[in-house]
Order: sequence, then structure tokens, then C-alpha cells
Amino acid sequence: MEKKDLLLLDNNILASSEFNNIIDEIKDIGFHKGAKLNERKRYVDFNQGIDLRLLTKERMQKLAEIPIKPLRIAFDRYNLKDSYVKAIRLAAKCGIKYLSNYILFNYDDTPKDFYERLKINVELNEEFEKAGYSTRIWSFPMKYSPVLGEHSKDRRFVGEKWNPRYLRSIQCILNATHGVVGPKRKFFEAAFGKNLRAFKKLLLMPDDYIIYREDHKDNGAADWRRLYNSLSEKQKDDFCNLVFKNQFNNGIHSKYPKVNTLLSYYK
Repeated sequence: MEKKDLLLLDNNILASSEFNNIIDEIKDIGFHKGAKLNERKRYVDFNQGIDLRLLTKERMQKLAEIPIKPLRIAFDRYNLKDSYVKAIRLAAKCGIKYLSNYILFNYDDTPKDFYERLKINVELNEEFEKAGYSTRIWSFPMKYSPVLGEHSKDRRFVGEKWNPRYLRSIQCILNATHGVVGPKRKFFEAAFGKNLRAFKKLLLMPDDYIIYREDHKDNGAADWRRLYNSLSEKQKDDFCNLVFKNQFNNGIHSKYPKVNTLLSYYK
């Protein structure tokens, strides 16, 4: 029985010396751009992201000859920004509509790097919409966990520039968004904050205030924010040092009464 869609289990199709022949073969078996089966559009999906280092204008144009959905491009490091943005814009110009990327975090990045990479995708979506392109990007944050060593099975690895509280809060945000970051700025800012400062404050909040934000915005969360904003810089530093550990059942205690009141929201 003929199948509507085609999934290719290829870890790096751009590395193949037969790349052009592979695309031509895909078209020959009925998966050319605009192809349909029983009046339903057909799609091609590669199970892995394409390699930015091997991407050229000619190869992107070749990929655009098939109904690829989605084109997966990883954005693992902020220092790849220029190459990544160039590739995404090229995909849009070539008429590829559906883009999906993996945003790795908890590796050698920082929370700031993570936020900025997500924000870049939002800005690119707005750029495409204004330009009249139908291309949209959907982001999928992925927490790094080592495959070897002490934390290869328990998923408790904490990157050098992260902490347990921040990782737990990202998990809470993704719980609320079902693991996806959509193309709209309104969606992004509601989930991750309007700016980096708001994002970092959000990461400090109790779980329920993150996951069930609407339920708690006038019932606890507002009081948390007022109290947090009233802390001095020394009190905030003390609070963060305690909260970053994300261990609230061990009788953690501060010398500052305000900080202890704030900690009570986590119990």
C-alpha cells in the first residue's frame, strides 16, 4: 500500500556524495513539491537536523524541490547565530514553509544564551511575516544530559553555567507549553518573559506560579513579586544562593526575615 508521507532515517544527508541523486529519487517516487495522494498533500521528513556547516544555497534549493516538513536545523550555540540566521533566511527565500529547530540548553551555554536563541526565532518569524513569506519556525528546547558517567541515567546533570532551580523552572515552562515554542511573540513573552530580566525573575518563582500562571497571577504570584522586588541586593543574593539549590525540604534558612518569608512560598 502506497504511503502518504516519507520518513528518511538519515543522520546527515548533506554529508552524502549522493545528495542530489537522493533528492531526485525522492521526487521520482512521487514526493515532488506539491505532490498529493488521494487529494492530501504528501510530506518528506528527515529524522535528524541538517548540518549547518555543509549547507549551501544550491543544496537548500535542492531541498526545496521536495515537500519537506519540517526542515530541522539545530541552534545549539549562540555563536552560531550568523550561520543559523543565514540558513533560515535562505530556507524562507527558497520557499520552505515549515522549519523546526532544537535549542540545546544546559551544556556549555548560559540561561541568557538560551533566551536569546529563542528570541532570535521570534524575530525571524516576524521578519518573514512582514516580508510576505509563509515560512514559520517552531522551536523545541532540549535539555542536555550526558550519555556516559555519573548522571547518564538519572538526568540530574547540571551544566556549569546553570543551577537546579533554573532547570526545574525551564521544565515547568515547557510543561505549560507542551514542549514547543511557537512563532508568535505574544506566546513567547507569555511563556519566557518580555526581556532577559523578566526571564531570570521567572526562573526563580515557585513551580505552580510558573505552570499555572493565570490561576496564580492575583493569588500568590503578585505577592511573591512585591516581596522579591522589595529585597535589597544583599538579600537577593542570599535568596538566590538558597533557591538555586532547589532543595526546599531541608529546612533552608536565611538570616534575613524577608528572605525566609519568600522561601515559605516554596513549601
